[in-house]
Amino acid sequence: MKAATFFTVLLFFLMIAAARAEVVTLGISTVGLYEVPTEIAKRKGFYQEEGLEVRKIAIRTGIQVAALIAGELDYSTVSGIVSSASIQGLPVKTVMGWLDRPLHMLIARSGIKTLADLKGRRIAVSGFNSVPHLAVREALVQAGMNPDKDVTFVALGGSSERVTALAAGSADASPVDLAYIQKTEQMGFVDVLYLGDAVNIRLGGLGVSQEKIQKNPEQITRMIRATLKGVRFLRANKPETLAVMRDYLKISGDYVEKIYQYALRALNEDGLVAKKTIDTEIRLAREQFKIKEDIPESKIFDWRFIKEIQAKK
Repeated sequence: MKAATFFTVLLFFLMIAAARAEVVTLGISTVGLYEVPTEIAKRKGFYQEEGLEVRKIAIRTGIQVAALIAGELDYSTVSGIVSSASIQGLPVKTVMGWLDRPLHMLIARSGIKTLADLKGRRIAVSGFNSVPHLAVREALVQAGMNPDKDVTFVALGGSSERVTALAAGSADASPVDLAYIQKTEQMGFVDVLYLGDAVNIRLGGLGVSQEKIQKNPEQITRMIRATLKGVRFLRANKPETLAVMRDYLKISGDYVEKIYQYALRALNEDGLVAKKTIDTEIRLAREQFKIKEDIPESKIFDWRFIKEIQAKK
């Protein structure tokens, strides 16, 4: 009887805590490997421990910055677009990172086997100046091609939309999240290049508006702290992480282990971004926007929150 009473009281307090949880919205471009740390944090109750109820929303990459600034979105995981907006002077910043390389496979329709075969073709990306777009551009440059003249980029949304476009013949190639390679290989598409081996460009992370930094810094700290637990859980708890990947990403067989190993190679457990990756990102931005002057790291990133968390270890 006493045990039953105890669990009844415990359930009561848990229900009260859930009712009081602060609702925050988290933008993703599509379900994918890049945002699995946030799914782990949700499933393991890390956000709930911080008094947060995180609601993930799939939003087209190109409108996430506008949604952040308008206050219609609290956080964005689409790092490339947030970075580009910061560099162009829009009031947004990156406050956390977790992947130092893109987790994208450049896939193509049958008959295309190399980057050179892409000349004159259409490449679908999530949005212009997004991580997939910049990564493919850099890979083409390294292959001696001109990304502005040799190919045509089209912005078609998340990986799922891009796979559909390839199947319909609306595009010839696309960099897709690794979570989709089981499906795309079964559909007969060709793996041309794993972009994580070709370029150092960060993926994932948390972007916020300057207004949120000014008005609700305490929430940002809680959001980062919970997400960081998800990032570290990914490496430290392989069996449970693989189970989440199977269920959430709908992948199976040997693909789960293969994709997990790709994630480990890119993972940054400090919640920061490697200097080499930052340097590449800034260089590409200067080239893309034809900026002559140096771009300070502080124009893109605000590390105060993650550093405060690290200092309290």
